[in-house]
Amino acid sequence: MKLSQAAELAIRGIQVLAQRHGGKPIPLDAICEARELPKQYLVKIFALLARADLVMPIRGKHGGYLLSREPKDITLLEVIEAVEGPMAINRCQESPPKCDQEGCPVRPVWEDIQAIIHEKLSGVTLADAAKCRMFLPKVDGKTFV
Repeated sequence: MKLSQAAELAIRGIQVLAQRHGGKPIPLDAICEARELPKQYLVKIFALLARADLVMPIRGKHGGYLLSREPKDITLLEVIEAVEGPMAINRCQESPPKCDQEGCPVRPVWEDIQAIIHEKLSGVTLADAAKCRMFLPKVDGKTFV
């Protein structure tokens, strides 16, 4: 299983908002600069995050984006599913399942793996991820804390 580029960019971009939560709206250009993200993709990704009510776009001269909720209340699973749709490791785990094999001996393995992935991703919030150095944004080549 591999996350899409959109999901990875969404996590990296929204992490900037989590790091600076409680402040002014952050322009998309600043988010892109902080994590060296391509703006053409982030425009679309942040539209999806706004539609999922994870971020709020603020218009105007001092506009940008804010988190819609506290970082401790947004999970990595929510961010991923906002851009990819419901997460399923294979066709068997989609809802409804796209597997027609009754009594498949491998299905319990897929169900266990699916449950572990969902549990882990829904158990990690943006606040938790903000503590991880790999998620810290950079500004002018320096890690932003």
